[in-house]
Amino acid sequence: MNAPFQNQSFFSKTILFCCALAAILTGCKTAELQVDNDLRNETEAYQVKGRQGSQIGQVLTFGDFKTSKVKRGWTFGYSIPFLVKFNGASEKISFTQSDASGRAADVALVSKFRETELTQLETYFSVSLNYKNYCAGSVKMDDSNWEFVVHNVDGPQRSNATAGFIRNGRDRIEVTGIRTLEGAPALLTQNDVYGYEFRLGGKVIGAVATINNGKVWFKNGLNGEMRLLLASVSSGLMLRNSVEEASASLN
Repeated sequence: MNAPFQNQSFFSKTILFCCALAAILTGCKTAELQVDNDLRNETEAYQVKGRQGSQIGQVLTFGDFKTSKVKRGWTFGYSIPFLVKFNGASEKISFTQSDASGRAADVALVSKFRETELTQLETYFSVSLNYKNYCAGSVKMDDSNWEFVVHNVDGPQRSNATAGFIRNGRDRIEVTGIRTLEGAPALLTQNDVYGYEFRLGGKVIGAVATINNGKVWFKNGLNGEMRLLLASVSSGLMLRNSVEEASASLN
């Protein structure tokens, strides 16, 4: 993606977001992601700290979850087979996600791939990619390994759905982009993605907002491994989003 298009996408999102704010704010209230009704009750919701500000030594925290210092580029990621295939990607993020019980996951995410890597990505994930705007990653735990891919991750066109999945060979969690804000007319928000929703077996189990400081939702009753997995992917998507915005604003 070239710099002019990045700038156009970034400033377009900024303008639309400001319009949405004007439409829904009557005071100093912050715009909120509009999540599925199933996440409004019996849900844990966490505000995120650490997303804004300097990327040097950056650490994200929310609820009982915390990342290590985020690396732009990685070391442990090269031990994850599918990531080795895409070492030409220009954006690389890695960190360790941990929870209060001592569980930990090594997380690596890549995007902005080389043209020569597109076919490999399609083959590996068995998907058809009609556009180049996507990211992929891996979550490595003690007892299980997960991979994920999100197509049209920034959602510049409503006609191209923002969707993807997280898988481990047995289970598959669907990922869908959220294009609505609380109280905002769809006309103002439909061309951008402000967060992502996670579904397992057709039921919503979590979501993440990538606007403002970020916010994470988990459905009550999820086991520790699933919560750590969703926390890991959520952190990756929030970090990737902030990296792209910072890059666009500097170009």
